Amino acid sequence: PPNLLPSPQNQLRAEGRIRLLHLGLGPDVLGVVFLEPYREKVLAAVAGTPREGVVRRFLDSAVASCPDLSFQQGQVQAFGFGDSDVTQLVAAGVLTVRDAGSWWLAVPGLGRFVRAFGRGRRALLGVIRRSRHREVPLGELLERRPPPGAQLGVGYILHDLLGAQLLCRYLTSDPSDL
Repeated sequence: PPNLLPSPQNQLRAEGRIRLLHLGLGPDVLGVVFLEPYREKVLAAVAGTPREGVVRRFLDSAVASCPDLSFQQGQVQAFGFGDSDVTQLVAAGVLTVRDAGSWWLAVPGLGRFVRAFGRGRRALLGVIRRSRHREVPLGELLERRPPPGAQLGVGYILHDLLGAQLLCRYLTSDPSDL
């Protein structure tokens, strides 16, 4: 019989302990955040601003009760948020526009990270693409000075590229590749 137990991720989502966020790096690239640190980060970003009230209300009602990646206009209205409220939530960075009448849940300031991350990915892939045979020993790649655009560090970006299967790792007799 099939395993009917929920995965740990789905269980945490059902309990309202984690949220999935669309990162804007591709249609299937998602981030996973714990709800409490997410809530603290968002509130810290809007503390002392005129948007704080609407953001707090949105976190307490919509985010706490709806585990979806995005919100439709009807959902937002059902939670008691009008067009001006949505405009404030977008300006605060809590929502980003998905398409007309639909918004992704977001993290304020995430755009800076995503831009740096994308630049780092492109820079590291460019280094490998320009190398002979499109291969670079891992040890050499980690020892090199990071290419311009890789502010997050070669190791961080390299782990992402390997995990996303945009790069392949092959073991060789070179001890630096272990």
